Amino acid sequence: MLSTILPPCRKPSPSLLLLLLVLACLPLHAQQHQKLSPATTLTPIPPGLTLPIQISHALHAGSTKPGTPITATTTQRIPLANHLYLHHGARVLGTVIASNPADPRTAQPASLTLRFTTLRYKNQTVPITARILAIANFTQVDDTRLPANGATDRGNSNPASWTTQQIGQDEVYRSGWVGPVFNATSHRVGFADYSGVYADPPPNATGNAAIPRAMGVFSTTAHGLYGFEDGAAIQSTLPDTTITSPHSLVLRDGDHLLLEVLPNPASPSNSSSQSPQSR
Repeated sequence: MLSTILPPCRKPSPSLLLLLLVLACLPLHAQQHQKLSPATTLTPIPPGLTLPIQISHALHAGSTKPGTPITATTTQRIPLANHLYLHHGARVLGTVIASNPADPRTAQPASLTLRFTTLRYKNQTVPITARILAIANFTQVDDTRLPANGATDRGNSNPASWTTQQIGQDEVYRSGWVGPVFNATSHRVGFADYSGVYADPPPNATGNAAIPRAMGVFSTTAHGLYGFEDGAAIQSTLPDTTITSPHSLVLRDGDHLLLEVLPNPASPSNSSSQSPQSR
């Protein structure tokens, strides 16, 4: 007599569970931007919002002169208050405040002090006060446009459905450009659409805190320098941000920065802060 042997039940793999979670999140992403409209009148940028930007010309510590203007452009859609957004390509303007080469005799590091002061959009300008949260070398930026290491997407020629890794290790799980963002511990921290990548607001947030933050190529917790020499660091003393590096320092055309818009520096809530060293 033949007996029927049933295969034992198997516990779902972590990758399968994550896939199911991604699919469950997709309807939510489709609703994230349904009510957003492009801004026609530029108003002051709410404090706490982030501006992912790409600089348009190289800055060399020691050879770029103080007073040199800085021009950068936003790399994605920027959500604003009242269900409005800025298209990518808004200009962020600033100035080099100080520029010093490294001095091995005194162990003085190379340094650049930058100040961003203006946002320009559709021939309109508003003043901003901003600090730099993170900077990524252009080679690190290029890696965010490829399928994540270990993913099966290299057999998929459509980047709209790739899984990619942000700078700082968050991963974006796209299907038709839309999808959730998960951190290294597989917790959802944001979402993506065709126009960019965004950090989720905190639970029960209201007012400006309820606006998703534009992240560009960066993870939701990105801080410091990525793709620079060991010992490089960022320190903010508003309205300026100083970048230091032990031997040499160059910000290249194509490097990406993540700015955080802050209240007026006269506010007592503002203080000097230092970001972690380079990755």
